[in-house]
Amino acid sequence: MRKFFFITICMLLQFTLPAQEKAELEKKRKQTLQEIEVLNRQYNEIRKSKKQSIGQLALIQNKIRLRNDVINTINKQVRSIDKDINTSYVEMRRLKKDLDTLKMNYAHNVVYAYKNRSSYDFLNFLFSANTFNDAIRRISYMKAYRSYRAQQLDAIYKTESLYKDKIVELTNNRKQKSLVLQDETKERTELEKDKQEQAVVVNDIKKKEGEINKSLAAKKKQAQQLQSAITAVINREIAAAKKEAKERADKERKDKEAADRIAKENAKTNPATTNPTTSVTAPVVKKDEPKKPASYLEYNKDDIALGASFETSKGRLPFPVDNGYITGNFGRNVIPETKIVYDQDFITIASPAGTSVKACFDGEVASVFDVGGNTAVMIQHGKYFTTYSNLSSANVSKGQKVKTGQVIGRVGTNLDGDGELNFVLARENQMINPVPWLRGR
Repeated sequence: MRKFFFITICMLLQFTLPAQEKAELEKKRKQTLQEIEVLNRQYNEIRKSKKQSIGQLALIQNKIRLRNDVINTINKQVRSIDKDINTSYVEMRRLKKDLDTLKMNYAHNVVYAYKNRSSYDFLNFLFSANTFNDAIRRISYMKAYRSYRAQQLDAIYKTESLYKDKIVELTNNRKQKSLVLQDETKERTELEKDKQEQAVVVNDIKKKEGEINKSLAAKKKQAQQLQSAITAVINREIAAAKKEAKERADKERKDKEAADRIAKENAKTNPATTNPTTSVTAPVVKKDEPKKPASYLEYNKDDIALGASFETSKGRLPFPVDNGYITGNFGRNVIPETKIVYDQDFITIASPAGTSVKACFDGEVASVFDVGGNTAVMIQHGKYFTTYSNLSSANVSKGQKVKTGQVIGRVGTNLDGDGELNFVLARENQMINPVPWLRGR
């Protein structure tokens, strides 16, 4: 009986983790398919314009990437199911062996009991005891023997039940594997369609390289205007911080000079206090010198705390829009199979025009300005700045405090007429890649 319970516990522990793993894989697959569905809706909207663009190509590339993720997840699911099937085979063989052993032992006991079934044999066994205590022990033995036979029978029933459960589980795993493989075939078919569509878009873009390069040149000009505006705002904030620091240092210096002058005047009017035989020297209290901040943009305690908390939030900042995907990466971007190459110090996020744009962290609006006819909102987080450009409108104003997730504006359209947001992250005057700072979606 103990062996049976030990086997049951081992089986429970063995299958808990694989079940969790399969549930997580299925959850991931569904989430990725939902992302693909969102991209499909956005792609259908872009296709209505009948104008192939870099944004459209980026969308298809994102679809291909997600489709590959789905296929990889399905392959992991298949491997997990295969592992469960193999484990089920091993468990079934072991249970069958245990069941055969239990039945054989029970059969021997039944045969023995049948041969010694008469009351005469029982009485003969009982009265052949040498002492009364020996007879009591023989009675206890007979009771224990009957109980043992009942336990054997119970173990046989339960082992048979486990064996049947394993057969059902094996059957279900085979069905599940068949369904998952069908899904994989479907996803591979969709992947081939996406690749063919990508080839069509790339060929069309290659035919219009000159036109696209002109559009990129216009966007580059806008990017330079954005860069200049951001630099000007940051320099202004640095200058203001330096001025504040200088004024504070000047005030402290003047206060010290005034205190020294008063001390000298007191010494002249009260010379007795300076007599070394009668004067008592007051203990010198050493004041803690204020630590110099790492940046002029973090001069006061609030800014220092905000900048530190922004830094510790790296990798966990929310995406600035709920519905969008990255079409232009930070740094160099190369369009495959073309000569189109461009660089940018921000990421470009495609999102339907009018989508709410949200602050990714607490801060203060440093500036709201115009870039190429669209609005940009710049928020300061200590020595860090986030800029949300290409907005159709802004909901905030300069000097306003904002919270994480607060709507600060709406997505505008780019030169191609598509909804687009430029997201910039800067550490003082240094532009940095925002992607590692944003959390996974």
